[in-house]
Parts: sequence; structure tokens; C-alpha cells
Amino acid sequence: MAVFPDQRAFAAAISRALADALPGSRVSLIGSLGAGTDDEYSDVDLAWVVPDGAVPNAADRLGAVLGAVAEVASVRSAPEFQRSALHRLVFVRFRGVPLFWRLDLQIWAASHAFDADVPRASGIDWSLPESAAMNAIGACKAVLRGRPETAEGLLSRGFHRIGEPDPADGWASRIAALVDAAAAREPRLHELASDVHVLLRRHGNGFQPQTG
Repeated sequence: MAVFPDQRAFAAAISRALADALPGSRVSLIGSLGAGTDDEYSDVDLAWVVPDGAVPNAADRLGAVLGAVAEVASVRSAPEFQRSALHRLVFVRFRGVPLFWRLDLQIWAASHAFDADVPRASGIDWSLPESAAMNAIGACKAVLRGRPETAEGLLSRGFHRIGEPDPADGWASRIAALVDAAAAREPRLHELASDVHVLLRRHGNGFQPQTG
């Protein structure tokens, strides 16, 4: 697999893979990368506009398509649009790239591209433990960016999501406790939990215990 110097290079490789996989489609940067406000902790936000009728197939093929860019660890489709033929919101985790580089991919049918009023078509395939683990990673980003209120909200929601008590004894301890609790409920998340522990050790000075 290729080594990517930053998120923009990674996003470019993903964009090429998506565009090549479906002739007539187009991919654009959105989110902080698209706005030019990204930092070292930013994830990759992309919009993939595909021909009408192609949204379900495009979503189903994502794992195979993106596997040519980096090893895919997880593909999750937001439940609000899981059955939609017009719009999907998909979250993809990879192995072999920094933990923060999750792909948040919006897939749109061309006739409804970026339509805020597209009807919902909900499904039920959604892992609460993995969602809580993503809250833990989001809290890592928020702490490192100096946004304690955001981190607090992410952790509180994560613990609530899986019915786990919040130890409330410092950023690192709380983040570790949340991701470990998620992995205890869903063993396939043990690798992710281990990666979070590595991240906490690597950025140790950024996760000093809370005071006051």
C-alpha cells in the first residue's frame, strides 16, 4: 500500500479510486479540507455524486473500491439513509494510516446532489459500541485542539450511548475507559481500542488530568 504524507494526499487517492470505479461520477472535497481549515487532526470529508440509480450499488462496492487505496477496517452507513436510493452517508476506517484519518463520505444521486431535504430511508444496521468508540476518538481530537467543552460532550454522549458509567478522572483515563468498554461489548473493536491506547501514549502531554 502507498504511504501518504497528509490527509490531502490520502483524499486525492480516494477520490481517484471512487471516480475510476464509476464512470460519470465526480468527487469533491468538503468539510475542513474543502474549506481550507484542516489541521493535522482532520478527517477526510468527500462528496461522491453518482448517476441516478447508482447510489445503492456505489455504497455496496465501497469496501472493495477503497481497499485498493488502504486496508479497510470498517464501513458503516448512517442509519437515517441506509435504504435511500438518493443519498448515503458512510463512515470508513482504515488500517495503516493515522487513526484520525477516517473517511466521511456523502454519496449523492446526481439529480439530488447536496439536497438538504432529501427524504430519509432509515435502516437499523448501526453499532452503538463502534459509535461510542468514535466518540472517544473525537474526544482525542478535541482535547488536542484545545476544545475541552467539545471533548466533554463527546465523552458524555459516548458513555451514555453504551450505558457505561463515566469515571470522570482525567481525559486519558476517560477516553481509554470509553473505548475499552466499547471493545468489551463488541470484540472486533479490540484492535481499535489498542490503537487508541497507542495514540494516548504518543500524545501523553496533551492529555494531562483535568483540574478545577
